[in-house]
Amino acid sequence: MLKMEWEKIIYLCQNLDVKMRIFFITIILLSLLNFPLFAQTGIISGYVRNGSEDSVSIAGAEVNLLIDRGHRLIDDSSYVQLTDAKGRFEFKNLETDSALRYYPRSAFGSIVYYGRAVRLTDKSSAMQSDVVVYDTTSSPEKIVTQLEHLFIDAEPGRLSFREIFIMNNTGTKTFIGKNFEQPENHYVLQFPLSAGFDDVEILTPEAQNLVRIEGGMLYHTELMSPGSRQFSYRFVVPIKKKEWQFSRPILYPSGALNIFISNPDLTIEGRAVTAMGDFSIRGINYQRFSAFHLMPGSELSFTIKNIPGKAFSFSLHWLVLVGVIFFLVIGFIYTFIKSKS
Repeated sequence: MLKMEWEKIIYLCQNLDVKMRIFFITIILLSLLNFPLFAQTGIISGYVRNGSEDSVSIAGAEVNLLIDRGHRLIDDSSYVQLTDAKGRFEFKNLETDSALRYYPRSAFGSIVYYGRAVRLTDKSSAMQSDVVVYDTTSSPEKIVTQLEHLFIDAEPGRLSFREIFIMNNTGTKTFIGKNFEQPENHYVLQFPLSAGFDDVEILTPEAQNLVRIEGGMLYHTELMSPGSRQFSYRFVVPIKKKEWQFSRPILYPSGALNIFISNPDLTIEGRAVTAMGDFSIRGINYQRFSAFHLMPGSELSFTIKNIPGKAFSFSLHWLVLVGVIFFLVIGFIYTFIKSKS
């Protein structure tokens, strides 16, 4: 089949004059080599807007592109523009490849903000992605706990806690918290840890390197723009008694806190805690408790009861040691009685 196609091309070339032959052959060679002269390119445009001021456009803002090429980020300084008088930017002659993701971004008040990711293809070669920036505030008054789940499990000699938060910045400014060590470092969201905590593990992958623990407080150091964010961690508390008092302050307003207990023998009691019955999550049955209308300045406090103690166990070497001591004592007594007789 391929041979027949080439024979047709050769036949056509033989019936053309010299100039047309050269032009025709050039077109064929360029198409075979996928010469970039004929490759389709794409455009990304958008506006830089200030979300703290009714999304007003910002003129003269510097915008650049960050390119994600399959787990490899490309920070190419050649893709830099200033927005025009209407706050608009436009990047032309971009490669159209569905494997690439383009992120327009702009710095505002020393904070870098990103537009949504854009993929350019031959069918979708012109896309828009606005970059919304915000003024900043160090006041936490617009930070609320949108959702909070506390999972409690008991093992002999210890309690395990897993906390899941969805935090929400309901304002129109980026919350920056307070500085520590250097001006660019911030204590942003704060999560009090219960007394006696140990083995803290951050469960949110993107937050692994964005936390600090000082005293009994866990700090999330990423600045929080308007919108929501999930954060999760777990820790254990060594326990020697059958009961233990859980207590921590409330720092952000919360409509409700759900407490889930997987151990059927474990129970909790607290003035502000209400039993809500059994609840199943992914095939696991839990006892569910809830606390409502938690406000800053109050305290979440309840008693955990029926904690299993450590089981007493004899390892083999201890059993052998006791046996040896027993026979030594018996031998000593026997020798003593025989010497008296």
